[in-house]
Amino acid sequence: MFSTLSTRIFALIAAIALSGLGLLSWGVTEFHTASLEHEVVQGALRLSDMLQRGIRGCMLDNRKENVYQTMRGVGTQPGIERLRLLNKGGLITFSSNNAESGQTVDMQVEACTRCHGEAEPIAHLDNRELTRIFTSQQGHRILGLITPIYNEPACASAACHVSPDEQHVLGVIDMQFSLAEIDQTIAQRNDHFLYLVSLLMLGIAFSCGLFVWRFVHRPVQALIHGTERIRTGYLDYRIPLQSGTEIGRLATSFNQMAEELGEAQQQLRDWTHTLEQRVAEKTRTLQQAQARLVHNEKMASLGALAAVVAHEINNPLSGVLTYTKLVRKMMGDSGPKPERIESIHKYLKTMETETARCGNIVKNLLEFSRQSGVVTGEADVNDILERTLFLIAHKLELQSIRLSRELAAALPRPSGDADQIQQALLAILINAVEAMPEGGELKVATRLVQKEGEPHAQIEIADTGVGIPEEVIDRLFEPFFTTKQDKKGVGLGLSVVYGIVRRHNGSIDVRSEVGQGTTFLISLPEHGQVEQELLIGGEKEEGEENGG
Repeated sequence: MFSTLSTRIFALIAAIALSGLGLLSWGVTEFHTASLEHEVVQGALRLSDMLQRGIRGCMLDNRKENVYQTMRGVGTQPGIERLRLLNKGGLITFSSNNAESGQTVDMQVEACTRCHGEAEPIAHLDNRELTRIFTSQQGHRILGLITPIYNEPACASAACHVSPDEQHVLGVIDMQFSLAEIDQTIAQRNDHFLYLVSLLMLGIAFSCGLFVWRFVHRPVQALIHGTERIRTGYLDYRIPLQSGTEIGRLATSFNQMAEELGEAQQQLRDWTHTLEQRVAEKTRTLQQAQARLVHNEKMASLGALAAVVAHEINNPLSGVLTYTKLVRKMMGDSGPKPERIESIHKYLKTMETETARCGNIVKNLLEFSRQSGVVTGEADVNDILERTLFLIAHKLELQSIRLSRELAAALPRPSGDADQIQQALLAILINAVEAMPEGGELKVATRLVQKEGEPHAQIEIADTGVGIPEEVIDRLFEPFFTTKQDKKGVGLGLSVVYGIVRRHNGSIDVRSEVGQGTTFLISLPEHGQVEQELLIGGEKEEGEENGG
């Protein structure tokens, strides 16, 4: 309830106003009561003094009846509760209540101890000590006034005077006034005053509440609503406050901030849109460049094979040419002789075999070099490896490299592009062959392994070549990094291999020791989903699309 600022301000103002009015009411009431009581006391003193002066002559002439008659007449006046005349010893010589006449009062009561509390009675008292206020048995307040009758020099010449000169006080007049009417008047006036004060308090509270609601609560609520709208993204919202106060200036600053935020957000959107377009363009450019680089590396691998393949094709072609000439000679002008027909069939069979061999070599090279679309499916690792080894078989023979195979049966069939996997294997095999210029041993093996609870087809390619220094192994798969000293390579082969393996969700590891050889381990998951971005042959050259 007191969590809002306006409620706290209203409560503070109301508390201060109510406290101030409460103190003011109490002070005014006390002052009014004291003033009325003071007037009553002064009136009682005047009445007592007049009574004393009125009976002075009668007392000097010893006319007691006249004294009593005067006092009896005064005692019957409205407001006088009781009137008594007491001598020095406390004997009641006269009382408006006849039953008290002739009785002696107790000198130890509070009203008497003011004068008789000491060993010698006090001769003179001021007016404050002559009055007392107490409550009667009926429950209303009574003002008691004691007026001393002093032993004056005139009393000594009176015939009835029997008191010695050293006696200062002859007796007292005890008057008691009822304050019931005064108290009723005070109560009525206090009630009226409290009523007016209550109305004033309500007016002040209403005015304070209206002021706080108009100049604090509403502006603060508008600011809160504005901040909530801005927080939820409505930067075009403006706080409708037009005021010269601090809150109004705050609202103006808030609106300016919201406007600047909206402009900044729009600029960010524009920049984001522009940046996305630029990133998309650069991505497409990089994809095209990488595809071309990968294809160029593939063609470079083919170029390395070209010389070897040329020798391999020339050999069967030379045989075919020789056998063709020989068969033509055997045929002669009149046809073959019966005894030569068997030889001719043998030569033709050889020619057929050699021609088929050339056709297979050319077909494999064309299939490998063709830039076809992405074809995903289950790849047979052993079949891919056999076709790749066929491409480099003649080169292995020329460099006296021994080939050992350990191909496991029932391997997992990874999901992917068989041509890309063949390209990766071919690049590693060519590197292995080039690492053994003086001959050596090339080991190719496949096996089933488990990685992260999933079956993988693992391919091992190991050579006994020059090896790779340990300090450069971590950089083998970086683009344009090469360890070939003759600068024949451009450093893209293994980078392309790494990209192909990773796009098939596989892994590739290298183990090498200088002078001992290098081993590549490629693991391809059985259910790996090949990525479609940046795959070899994933997009055609511009000339191809246009039929160039």
